[in-house]
Amino acid sequence: MKDWEEKAKKEYDEELNSYLFPYRQWIKDNEPFEAGDLSLMDHFALLYYEKGIPDYLPDKDYLIFHKEYGKVPGIAIEKMYEVFKNDPEVNIIYGDEDVETYKGDRHSPWFKPDWSPDTYESLPYFGSLVAIRKSFIKDKINQLRDPYDLDAVLEVLVRTTRPYHLDMIVYNGPAEIKDQEEKHIVPDFPGRKPVKVSVIIPSKDHPDMLERCLIGITSLTDYPDMEILIIDNGSSEENRKLYEKMKDVYHYEYVYERMQFNFSRMCNIGALRASGEVLLFLNDDTEVIRRDWLSIMAAVAVQPHVGAVGAKLYYPYDRDEIPRIQHAGITNTILGPVHKMGGCRDTGSIYHGMNLCDRDVIAVTGACLAVEKTKFNTVGGFFEELVVAYNDVDLCFSLYEKGWLNVQRNDAVLIHHESVSRGTDESNERKTRRMWEWLELYKRHPGLYGRDPFYNKNLVQTRLDVDYNINSARDFEKKGAVSKVEELSVPAESPMGKLRRKLGLDINPQYCIDSADVYYEFTDDGSYSRQWKIEGWMAPVKQPIWEFERKLLLIGEDGSAYLSELFSKYRPDVKPVLKDQQGADMAGFVARICVDDLKDGEYRIGLYFVSKKSGKPFVRYTDTFVKMAEGQIPVLRKEERA
Repeated sequence: MKDWEEKAKKEYDEELNSYLFPYRQWIKDNEPFEAGDLSLMDHFALLYYEKGIPDYLPDKDYLIFHKEYGKVPGIAIEKMYEVFKNDPEVNIIYGDEDVETYKGDRHSPWFKPDWSPDTYESLPYFGSLVAIRKSFIKDKINQLRDPYDLDAVLEVLVRTTRPYHLDMIVYNGPAEIKDQEEKHIVPDFPGRKPVKVSVIIPSKDHPDMLERCLIGITSLTDYPDMEILIIDNGSSEENRKLYEKMKDVYHYEYVYERMQFNFSRMCNIGALRASGEVLLFLNDDTEVIRRDWLSIMAAVAVQPHVGAVGAKLYYPYDRDEIPRIQHAGITNTILGPVHKMGGCRDTGSIYHGMNLCDRDVIAVTGACLAVEKTKFNTVGGFFEELVVAYNDVDLCFSLYEKGWLNVQRNDAVLIHHESVSRGTDESNERKTRRMWEWLELYKRHPGLYGRDPFYNKNLVQTRLDVDYNINSARDFEKKGAVSKVEELSVPAESPMGKLRRKLGLDINPQYCIDSADVYYEFTDDGSYSRQWKIEGWMAPVKQPIWEFERKLLLIGEDGSAYLSELFSKYRPDVKPVLKDQQGADMAGFVARICVDDLKDGEYRIGLYFVSKKSGKPFVRYTDTFVKMAEGQIPVLRKEERA
């Protein structure tokens, strides 16, 4: 193998391995190389978690309790010392952890959220290590019923101090930590008397669906004090009469006001008329399946520290199958608000109980959302400029910014027949509207773009993964990544004669242009930049991918031509298509093109391969066109063939 081939193959292998072994790549990219200042160990006493608190506290400033047989990296000791020394308000520190084999291989990292009191109540997540300021525990220990049971002590201590999450691996264990069984604590109402709940249901032209929802509320719900308000934005006369008729059966207030669909406005109309202390916003396409769902949500909503409360929602399912999760809390990533675990079967424990425990989250869905009316009014209710999407997230963001925590209760469960009422957001017009609403959300809350204290930054941020994967570096996902674009004369297609292909002088590529979209990247000051993002795959048939540099050619209607650099992407789904292709795993590509680099218009997409051996380019025009215009979602179309 020649030098240029060895270099090209090595670069390919390194990029592929970053996908195949993401935690190795994460360690390489994120962990400090220094061993830490071991002299700082003089300030710490290392104690075994399982043995609890000793009769006599060691003569050290700080106590580290950790599980047996694992190890605490020296750099973690140094960072804990810095936190304790620099912030006297910090009394408890916990961190992330992983598993290290006897051979030194590390895997299964557990990246944890920042301090989440409701999560800790349901499923203690300090895990295998916790560090405590000795003076703090010494002051409290005599007040405790069982001062030597560490878990019991921690349950008391966390009520008087805010534990600090050290965002790094602080413990390497010999085996993956076993998930503890979650517990669901339903708090008492103030005065132990359930408050009145106003159930507000926006609905139009779906009397059958609404009736299924109402049957569950009135017959299958055990809550003693509630009222129901139906907000109708313009049903047909026939359906309006049906709604009026159902009033006598289900005893609800019916508000009919003909207007364009606006979820936020409809909910606000209901809130103005509501007389309950708690507002429960509910989609008409939900179905009650457990009697205690409302009791749980109302009791949590009135707690002083709580903002909005969400329920776990399932997709419709047969009784003999394991249900799929539609909603179990909203996570805020760089791509925006996403439903983690959406579509996953609700079986076992997903990433340390995320589908089981009750937990603090940045937002919950408005399909089933409870909030105390005084808190709702404090933040101004739903923002009516957000007509369809993100209005629930906006409300939750506002509550969080006022100091309240939004809580996902995974023991309050309903079925959600999602999007039956309004259809899906597949049209280009709806996608464009959704894009505008996404931008408006972060204009209103610039400090929350790409930030979620209840979702560790080391978990995937730039892909719509429903699982909790590692946020290992991908070149095309990095902040500031952009494809360099150069303008050039329209190149001619490479000849495709049979003789040239037979002699191996033509690469005869295979390809697929999968998608075109807009990519937004916010800065710290709340401003943002826009990029066109084009994804797909291409490969030179029967020649190794690593022997070519691949680029994207965009040929405009006015005769202009642009050449865009590409980022490679791991595409295991392409390998069965390119069975004999060397390097098919990395056949994928992503172009992130700055909007200012291209004029509005429609472009024919071409493939541009440059041989790393000879420097010779090979050009292929595709039958795919992309139309790009300011403020619009790009549209792909295939050329019609005669």
